Amino acid sequence: MNQEKNLHWVQLLRGVAALLVVLTHGRYALLGTPSWPLADQLMTPGAMGVDLFFIISGFIMYYSTTGNPGGAGEAARFLIKRFARVWPAYAVVTLAAVYVLNGGTAYFHVAANRLAFWHTLAMLPADPHQAPYFGLTLAVGWTLEFEMYFYLIFAASMLFKRLRWFVLASWVLLTVILLPLGHAGFDMSVVRDHGFTAGYMSIATNPFVLEFLAGVLIGWAHRQPWLRIPGRQLAWHVLGLSVAFAVFAVYSRAVDGHGPTHYGWPLALMVLAMALASKTVEIRAPALFIWLGSISYSLYLTHPIAQGLELKALQMAGLNSLWSSWWSVLLSTACALSVAALSHHYLEQGLSNKVRKLLLRLLTRRAEAPTQAAPAQPIKRRA
Repeated sequence: MNQEKNLHWVQLLRGVAALLVVLTHGRYALLGTPSWPLADQLMTPGAMGVDLFFIISGFIMYYSTTGNPGGAGEAARFLIKRFARVWPAYAVVTLAAVYVLNGGTAYFHVAANRLAFWHTLAMLPADPHQAPYFGLTLAVGWTLEFEMYFYLIFAASMLFKRLRWFVLASWVLLTVILLPLGHAGFDMSVVRDHGFTAGYMSIATNPFVLEFLAGVLIGWAHRQPWLRIPGRQLAWHVLGLSVAFAVFAVYSRAVDGHGPTHYGWPLALMVLAMALASKTVEIRAPALFIWLGSISYSLYLTHPIAQGLELKALQMAGLNSLWSSWWSVLLSTACALSVAALSHHYLEQGLSNKVRKLLLRLLTRRAEAPTQAAPAQPIKRRA
């Protein structure tokens, strides 16, 4: 089986993860209504989509750089591609969030809000003592700060070429395990404030980083020819049991909350099972979920905007009461899908691609620029 063509399961997981997060946030329309307890019970576990995104991201980073020799040039290209994919759309949506969700220009009249806005654009914690959400202008932006941090340390590890996996694992061990252990005591809670004076340490020391590393390890396992599930029937059994166990663990509240010791570990086992099973059987995904996977970044990024626009439209039409209903959740999800499709086309495939091409062109020109030769020294003749 051609392994390059059997990654539909990754798109499937991306689509499911994004949709679960949309529904998790959509449930707030029912807050304060008789439907809230049911909505909270059914939709709150969908927050696991964030942990699933982190694991998949680590897997893709390993998978897409397999065979890459590393070095400064490759590290720069890796960062450019990831930055161009994430930041341009993120910046546009952050600005949109000011006007749709935060009252428009009046938001900037408060100094703390201006500071939060610039920190959000720079992908830095606005309030590092509010881990892991950090008090950002775009509420969902906190996950992208973790994403960008792991891009940075992954690219830095590429500088060490053959030693990069050792360097990456050592760095994560140092920052996530040893530093917190020596500073304030070891704790695997993703919401704990370790009290570091440098704000960015709230990201570097957070256990969320272990979920990215788990994805990298799963990517390594997937690329090993000797590590596979023998037999199609066994592969399907392992796959089915892993999915059932993850769903059970999350929705039974056996694990409850973000982080590697909660949602993270059963989801990592499921992704590992899928990665290994995909080497033996073809895991097909419905076209709808392939499409959801392709727009998953835009869907995650823009769904608060879509939900805010729906609320404003209902208020303008004098239909406020419809907001607090299951129909509103359905409508906001449909709006989120529509806005995400537009964002994917115009921001991800349009603006982001242009930024990526421009930055790669600049990198290529710099690499190809001839070094200016030193002026020749005159030859002294002997008398």
